[in-house]
Formats: sequence, structure tokens, C-alpha cells
Amino acid sequence: MVGRGKIFGSVRLALFALAFAVPASSAQAAVCVRPGDEPAVNARVMQSELMVAALACDQAASYNAVVRKFQTDLSAGGMALKKMFREAYGVGADRELGEYVTVLANGAAHRSAVEKGRFCNATAGVFDKVIAMDRAEFREFIAGPAYAGRHGLAACPRDTAER
Repeated sequence: MVGRGKIFGSVRLALFALAFAVPASSAQAAVCVRPGDEPAVNARVMQSELMVAALACDQAASYNAVVRKFQTDLSAGGMALKKMFREAYGVGADRELGEYVTVLANGAAHRSAVEKGRFCNATAGVFDKVIAMDRAEFREFIAGPAYAGRHGLAACPRDTAER
């Protein structure tokens, strides 16, 4: 089990990194999303948004509770995302994935800065909804419309989508 301080420390480190963020590279076009990868990518979008909310909206306790409850699913999603980037970039995968995650967090940070009240209310609603879910409901939620298409990655062409 991940300790509370370790999770919150990771949130702080990620947001600190936002200050030195590199813009998204056009090379990210090399990553494409197969239908089975969509939930993993959506989970990363959700996690990035909730990570920003943890600090910007003083919702760290809620963030930690969600991460603890769904640690297995979030970890599996992270591994799937790493695999996607490794397939696309080989040895450059870690750098590209880092840039991609930074772009997701920057988007959430921008929304929290521009519309803090709306952002904080919306993420509080997500925390409340998600923490009440069981694993099957969480997986269904991640695969559903709430986060679909928000990842900014293109769908794989038909010939590569079935690998």
C-alpha cells in the first residue's frame, strides 16, 4: 500500500514540474490509441485532473482515498500507457510519456486557474462519485464518456488497432 505522504509528495513533485514543463511535442502523434487502451489513457487523464485538484482545491485527502482504493487499476493503466509509448518511441518513451503527462497536468492546472470554483466543484463531484464505486463500476466509468476523447491522442489506424 502506498503511504499518504508518498502520494501527496508525488502530487507536489508533479505540480512543481509543471513550472518547468516542456510543451507537447509533435512527435506524440506517433502514439495511437487502440480500443483496448482507451480506459488506461482515460484513467491517466482523470488522475492528472484529480492530482491538480488535490492541491489547487485542497482535496488531497480525497485524492489519496481514490488512489488507495483503485491503486491496482491505476497502476495497470499506467503500465498500459508506458507500453503504448514504448511501442511508439522505444528508448525515448520515458521522455515522451513525461511530456504527455505534463501536458495533461498543465491542461488541468490551466482550467483550475481560469475557473477555480467550477473546476473545484466538478472535481469534488468526481471524487464523491468515484470513491463510492466498486472496481467494476470504476472500470466502466473510466471506459465511459466522462473522459473519452479528452486524452488528445489519435485512434490507431485499422491495420494497427488489432495488434
